[in-house]
Amino acid sequence: MGSQSDRARVVLLNSAEELFAIHGIDAVSNRRIVDYAGAANHSAIAYHFGGRDGLLRALVERHVAEMSLRRDAYLASLGETPSIHDFVRSRMGPLFDVLADLPRPSWRAQFLAQVGIVPSAVEIMKSVMAESSLPEGLRFNHGEMEGIPEGVLRGRAYLLAHMVTSACSDQEVKMNEGTHKGDWEQVGRFLIDAAAGMLAGPVTSPDGAIRYPSMPFL
Repeated sequence: MGSQSDRARVVLLNSAEELFAIHGIDAVSNRRIVDYAGAANHSAIAYHFGGRDGLLRALVERHVAEMSLRRDAYLASLGETPSIHDFVRSRMGPLFDVLADLPRPSWRAQFLAQVGIVPSAVEIMKSVMAESSLPEGLRFNHGEMEGIPEGVLRGRAYLLAHMVTSACSDQEVKMNEGTHKGDWEQVGRFLIDAAAGMLAGPVTSPDGAIRYPSMPFL
């Protein structure tokens, strides 16, 4: 019975991720997800997740857990004096590993892009990230960022989160269509290079003229 319930839960998660990715989180009703999943019980989301927020939280937790499983290898390769590029690769690399391991077509990157623009989903993502206990060696600090005001770093992290999720969403669509001939390793290398340059770039507006909310960096 437990195995059957677990399978039903996974089908609901996969169905919700796909529908949210294609249509947007706010545009998809619980009933539509249940119908798409082929569940006979229209209260399946309440039964398995406690409601819509519980479903969204489960989707985010699944993604964070899958990244965490891949993070040890990156931590082991950091060494004693990692460069800013090594640091960023250790933060972002697990994301591209997760995306590469998904079956085609996939919807994860498009779903994550939706999470970033829906306030309730952003709060869930921040809550899950805060609870995920990011290893001390990967917390948002590095010697090459020393002297950069915290407000500037927060703003850059906010921009990076949106830049990476938006770019990955676009690439995922092209991969699903068969119009992108590259792979997630190539996409990851490009975005990691860009992120490393942005984080440690020169500061000409130290007071942080644009205010950004606190945002988890991937």
